[in-house]
Amino acid sequence: MADKNTQPLAVITGGASGIGLSAVKRFLYEGYEVLILDANKDAGDQLVNNLKSDTCNVNFAHCDITNHAQIDTVFADLQANNRPAHVLVNCAGISPALNPLHQYSVEEWHRTIDINLHGTFYACREFLKLATAQKIDAGAIVNVASIMGVRASAAQAPYAASKHAVVGLTKSIAQDYATMNIRANAIGPGVIDTPMNTELMKDENIMQYMLQRIPMNRVATSDEVANLIYFLASSEASYITGSYYPIDGGYLAS
Repeated sequence: MADKNTQPLAVITGGASGIGLSAVKRFLYEGYEVLILDANKDAGDQLVNNLKSDTCNVNFAHCDITNHAQIDTVFADLQANNRPAHVLVNCAGISPALNPLHQYSVEEWHRTIDINLHGTFYACREFLKLATAQKIDAGAIVNVASIMGVRASAAQAPYAASKHAVVGLTKSIAQDYATMNIRANAIGPGVIDTPMNTELMKDENIMQYMLQRIPMNRVATSDEVANLIYFLASSEASYITGSYYPIDGGYLAS
């Protein structure tokens, strides 16, 4: 196995399942060392046990993305070990139950914003502090927003608000750090076959309605989303920053 300090490092939040897990596997395949941050300790530990090998350098940090102190500790440890992080992928997120706004509790609103927006901010902030302190040659952030990051839909106000904010945050980061060769882009997945959408996909009426609005007439796999994430983080996208890319089977075009 190559010396870990010769491998580029990708930090992936929410990496123990769904789109995050597919991203982990893609970056490992491309020769990256991967550090997974996830609140699900059992899933994270099991994943590392399954993936770690002579050719796959993957580690897990049990981390609540809404707890800034925990995020700070993760990146402080990287700095203490003089380990530069080259890529940050923010996949951690939740989608609350569908309800009109007046039926959401204050607690549910705050939980959605805390995970989807504040957690993304915390991870970006600490990644950027590390990247600027270590003066890396190039860095990339890919934030997983949603198609709800540029439009809205009935009964999804907290989710749409949080994802709109993630897109705006990403564009601001891109402008602030472009001269340092640190790029930031956001992606907008549509309906993806992930654990977060399991209940949604069980509802035949909702799925029929959604498929009618998706020109490709199918949902995406998390691997398809991971392909876009990797591209935007790679040198193949070296002149792309501050952009938002939907991956939705044509949903936003319909």
